[in-house]
Parts: sequence; structure tokens; C-alpha cells
Amino acid sequence: MSKKTLPDELQGLIHAHPVLKRLARAARGRGGDTRGDPRDCLPPALRDRVRLVQEEQRWLALVETSATAQLLRFHLPRLERALPSGQALKIVVTGRRELGAAAPGKAPAAPGPTLDAHSATHLRQAADYIDDPELAASLRRLAGRAGPGGET
Repeated sequence: MSKKTLPDELQGLIHAHPVLKRLARAARGRGGDTRGDPRDCLPPALRDRVRLVQEEQRWLALVETSATAQLLRFHLPRLERALPSGQALKIVVTGRRELGAAAPGKAPAAPGPTLDAHSATHLRQAADYIDDPELAASLRRLAGRAGPGGET
């Protein structure tokens, strides 16, 4: 059931004329929009996480996570109808946007796993007896992952 926006008299005049009736029906089918931002048809929480990019043959909906992509798939028919050209839409998961520096208020990323001192010593000794220089270098790099006090 559509929301009534015109007085009864005006509605009656529009519906009495076939051309006006067809135009009114077409305007209701479009949602009455004037082709602004197609993302306006999405819920506000999802709208901020979707970026639309137009290519030659289709539109791309760029999202950061697969969870957002799944939510967008639910609203895909409505978004495709809101696109100005009626072209196909492809959802692309871009991943989280980290611009080199940590975001304010977040702790810096941990350096990764560390080794105990005994394991690091064992890897260095093994690297000394390996004939393959690339494998020896890899073992030394791995031994460099020793935690505090792991250098011997």
C-alpha cells in the first residue's frame, strides 16, 4: 500500500486522464526519486559501507568485508533498480583499508610469533651446517624471531 501524497481531488484528476495516470504509475514505480545517490535505497548502516563505481559495462559495489557483501546481496535487487542506467552490479570485497599507520586509538600490530631461546639456538646451529645458502638464510631469519633474551 503506497503512502498517499496528493489530495483526493488531484488524485481524481490525474487518474481521469490516461496519460497522466500512466506517468503517475511510472513515478510510483521509480519510488518518486530524481535519480540522486543510488545508495539512498540502502539502510543507513549499510549505505556508509558501500562505495559504487561505474565501469563501461557494469557497476561495482566496493565493500570491505564479506559480511558487508552478504548484507548487500540481500538488498541487491533494490539497489539495481536504483541505478541510473539499469546496468548489472557486481559486488567486490576489497578488504580492510589500512593506510600504513595504525588507526588512532588502536594498538600497533603485534610483531608476530616468537621463539624461545633454546629453539632459536637450535635453528642457528642447524643453519651453520646446511649447504644450501637460501635455506640457511631462512633458518637464521626464523631464529631471529626469538623473544626477549633469545639472542645467544
